[in-house]
Amino acid sequence: MPSLRVTTVLFDFAWTLFASDPVCWVGNAATMIGRTVAPGEAQRIADDFADLLRATATDPAHIARDLDPQVWDQAILAVLNQIPGVNASFARALHETRAEAVEPYADTLPTLAALHAADIRLGVVSNVGWDIRECFVRHGLDRYIDAFVLSYEVGFVKPDVRIWRTALDALAAQPDRTLMVGDHPGGDGGSVTAGIPALVLPMVSSPAQHRGFDHVLRLAGI
Repeated sequence: MPSLRVTTVLFDFAWTLFASDPVCWVGNAATMIGRTVAPGEAQRIADDFADLLRATATDPAHIARDLDPQVWDQAILAVLNQIPGVNASFARALHETRAEAVEPYADTLPTLAALHAADIRLGVVSNVGWDIRECFVRHGLDRYIDAFVLSYEVGFVKPDVRIWRTALDALAAQPDRTLMVGDHPGGDGGSVTAGIPALVLPMVSSPAQHRGFDHVLRLAGI
């Protein structure tokens, strides 16, 4: 727990603030190619995709895709093609429709709004190869974010200590008064190397659910 009052909170993006709605994502992609979706298949495909991405979080290939948008596209297609029941055309459709299906968790908006109202500065630190700002703009959440620190833009990938230092500099923040919130122990938990306490939340797959941000508000003294 931070020893001083928290003045800055850093959030991961995927499976922390946002997640793809399985029915919307898989359903839209299937419609594009005239494919039917069996009961329960959308959730299974979304879960398999999440598991594959998280399993490779510290692999060299993962680092490469998070530094270059072109490599990102190729790598994500390769991951999608590994999912049982997903062929090449379905993988392309899933890749094309994923951003549109990304939704904030049920407690993302009220949490960001409460932290912002308490004059706590907010940053998003993400290993990603595309501009996730569009998701925040689409849902009116960009107004709460003071800085986006995206791996492909800054050239560093979590848990590299340099990405945390970049975030601290961007927000003029002190590490012992900052909290990192994420879902991956090895990636998001790496903030401790920069002196930033980390809160790693258990996985919640559906954005319709609450993410457990009540823990964040308590740590921030709200």
